[in-house]
Amino acid sequence: MISLNKIAISGKGGVGKTTLAALLAHIYVGQGRDVVAIDADPAGGLAAALGFPPDLAKQLTPIAEMEALIYERTGAKPGTYGGFFSLTPRVDDIPDRF
Repeated sequence: MISLNKIAISGKGGVGKTTLAALLAHIYVGQGRDVVAIDADPAGGLAAALGFPPDLAKQLTPIAEMEALIYERTGAKPGTYGGFFSLTPRVDDIPDRF
């Protein structure tokens, strides 16, 4: 059985979340692990931190704007509050969709 790990990085703005996420991705890839790096920050700086060329980074859609995907995986409708939703959605199949 393959061991899957999910790491979420959060905190106040300007504390290095994007840098930490990019560094962890590079370290794990260097160890031969498969990595899916998902940037939930509307600023979308992870692609640049991972070394994506600017023209390719501009083609990426921030996951925060993928309202149908958010609802499908969590049951939460973006822009609403007060409901129940999944905090542990499946994400391993998402790269195959894109």
